[in-house]
Amino acid sequence: MDEKPELSARTPLLSVAAHERTPSRNISINRIKEVTVQRYNVCTLSVFLILATVFCEQFAFFSVLHNMVLFCTSKLDFTSFEATMTCWIFSGTVYMVTPLVGGYLADSLCGRYKTILGSGFIFVIGKILLFFSAGDFKSWSGYDREDVTKALFLTSLVVISIGSGGIQANIIPFGAQHVSHMGPRAVQTFCHWYYWARNIGSIASAGVVYLQQGTKQFCWGYLMSLLILVVGLVIFRVGKRTYKHVPPSESVLKKAITMCWKMRRRDRGQFNMSQFETSNIYDVKNVLKSLPTYGFITVYWMSYAQMSTSLFLQSTELDLSIDGVNIPPAFLIYFNPAMVVLCIPLMDTIIYPLLIKCGKGPTYLQRIGIGMFLAVLALCYAGGLEIFRKQHEQFVQESTNISYNASSISVFHQVPVFALLGLSEVWTSITGLEFAYTNFPDYMQGLITGLFLMTIGLGSVYSIILTAIVQRAKPEYSGLRWVIDIRAQNWYPNDPAANGHMEVLFFLIAGITFVFMLIFVFVTKFGYTSTQEDSRTQFVGSHNKLNSENT
Repeated sequence: MDEKPELSARTPLLSVAAHERTPSRNISINRIKEVTVQRYNVCTLSVFLILATVFCEQFAFFSVLHNMVLFCTSKLDFTSFEATMTCWIFSGTVYMVTPLVGGYLADSLCGRYKTILGSGFIFVIGKILLFFSAGDFKSWSGYDREDVTKALFLTSLVVISIGSGGIQANIIPFGAQHVSHMGPRAVQTFCHWYYWARNIGSIASAGVVYLQQGTKQFCWGYLMSLLILVVGLVIFRVGKRTYKHVPPSESVLKKAITMCWKMRRRDRGQFNMSQFETSNIYDVKNVLKSLPTYGFITVYWMSYAQMSTSLFLQSTELDLSIDGVNIPPAFLIYFNPAMVVLCIPLMDTIIYPLLIKCGKGPTYLQRIGIGMFLAVLALCYAGGLEIFRKQHEQFVQESTNISYNASSISVFHQVPVFALLGLSEVWTSITGLEFAYTNFPDYMQGLITGLFLMTIGLGSVYSIILTAIVQRAKPEYSGLRWVIDIRAQNWYPNDPAANGHMEVLFFLIAGITFVFMLIFVFVTKFGYTSTQEDSRTQFVGSHNKLNSENT
């Protein structure tokens, strides 16, 4: 009887009854350290092919995302506000809507392999439409139709969101199932290298972005990324015989919704517990208990969503010249994935194992909190830089044939912003993936992955709502305080030559994130009780299962 509270404290999101269904977890801390620092070779042929597919898919995806604001403003004559909204709606659709549909198809109808391959073909169709939307209709057909261009572009975004979302929702659990037999530490390592391949794809897409923003040849840049995507699908198809194919079964999402609906009627005596397996009931309860954690992560993604939109617009208003040659405005964005690529091997092979060996390994919740704090620092720096920018001499800067009211401050002053956001991603985002694979059974990992991707989409939705609200409230700086005045400038400048007041938006989002971070710290400190030993146990997660199999 005395052991139950202790077990519940070690993994607070798992109930006591859930522990009764698993092997004994009473192991020594020395054994935990031994298992934690053990290395796993996850670089099998199937995993390599999956990671290569991730690289190609993310190359194609980020070549669209990182150029969207510029394409909308220069090619389609959108205002900065309209371009930003378009980018966030696209991101929200990719990460929030289609992962649920793609996960359902993979779980209950097609299986993960067929769903990924089918989503890839849909992605290709979307990229073809995007290529034609970026083309020069006047030279191709003899007349210029802006309405056709906009219709093709928006249609391509819908198709791309379906294809990319279907791939991203399934390729993580599909890859993890190839290393799950090696134990949870191998799954965590795969999550790290998945994220590494994802960000390598983002960095590689910089060449396409440079071509598009430097020469304004959007169609050829999109064609290049289309070819890379086709190569990725060929690579994925070649590995069919090496993959583990899990046949579809009843959808976990459908089962969970049915169970929750019937449990609502328990107080009226209409819930028959024998309809479901006891383990399934406890697993669904654990998912519900994890929702607050993912709720806090959504606020983090609202901060992160500024990178391809608000921070990009800030780049256009800083001095882009290096020895008289202008660099593309999106160039600084790639310091973010570069930081991730550098930090992942360092954290996975040195820092985390060393911290655990010293008995100071941070818990999942602590790592998420650290990432949120780094995001707050990044946006506060961006807000301060925006104020600093306006205090210096300004000049008209030509970039991609558009005139911007730029400051004499170098754009490289933005490097700390993107570096901090990249570091925060290592602490928060990758931890969210690890959390899904070490606290829940295998059959629920697809559902948890969908929930994790939904947090990214919800972050974009929150950004849309917040920006739409504050766009109507036009602040004016008077003395030492901000005054809301309908006669003042918009927060998002509609004219590239206007300044706007984006510093207020940066500080507002940083403040919201900071408040939620404090609530998160309070909840994790007083909502869950853990000792130093428990923290290390939670950090290694389900290593205990591997431990019990070896003893």
